Amino acid sequence: MSALAQDITVNGIKISPDEINAEVQYHPADNFNEAKHRATQALVIREVLIQRAAEIGLCERKKAIRNPDSVIDDLLKRELKVPKADEKTCQHYFDKNKRRFFTSPLFDVSHILYLAPPENIQTKKQAKLKAEKALKEIMHLPERFEQIAKAESACSSAKDSGRLGQISKGQTMPAFEAALLRLKEGEISPEPVETAVGYHIIKVNKRVEGAQLPYESVAGWIKDDLEEKSWNKAFQQYVQLLAGRSKISGFEFAGEKTPLVQ
Repeated sequence: MSALAQDITVNGIKISPDEINAEVQYHPADNFNEAKHRATQALVIREVLIQRAAEIGLCERKKAIRNPDSVIDDLLKRELKVPKADEKTCQHYFDKNKRRFFTSPLFDVSHILYLAPPENIQTKKQAKLKAEKALKEIMHLPERFEQIAKAESACSSAKDSGRLGQISKGQTMPAFEAALLRLKEGEISPEPVETAVGYHIIKVNKRVEGAQLPYESVAGWIKDDLEEKSWNKAFQQYVQLLAGRSKISGFEFAGEKTPLVQ
């Protein structure tokens, strides 16, 4: 990532620090420098597009500055040629990606939780040892799972012998879900599963596999998704072309993964 210069210009038109600071709020990021970079890039892209609109006589620059979003929309409708996804293309995508189009598997799950705050190394170590000891006992005597859950689990489900009820994808923490998807009906996790809250012993009481969705039920989504991806690619190429023939000072324009104009 390039460092931001004090003066940024696009074909002689200056983008001020005040404009960049005002734009930052629309570009959330992990840190302020990243947000500022994204904001600057968005303003550079916007300026390049406004200048193109003025160049082809779509509007005067002063008018474009007052209503940039509308002018840019008109520009892109005129100059961006994006192919539509026809039935054959959508069907081909479905046939090649059938595994993506399944209903979520359903699980009836129980667990035992040993709390382990990530910032407390000693507590975390103790929680892991307790989980390992309990799991060893459960593997030897599976019928002890419910009793240990009631006595030791730090989850509110302890009162129900660790029973969480019916769960589908997206309802638990990523590490918990990843372990859950690997387990068959009746299985218990072979080792304690670490998540952000601690260590879990997971038991799958029942598992119902997802079902293949028919093409007809996802055809509209596939069409929209393919056309959105085509539009984004065409937009990136278009902006890259315009930026390549513009004189941009104080900012190194990155062509790939260009953010859309806000």
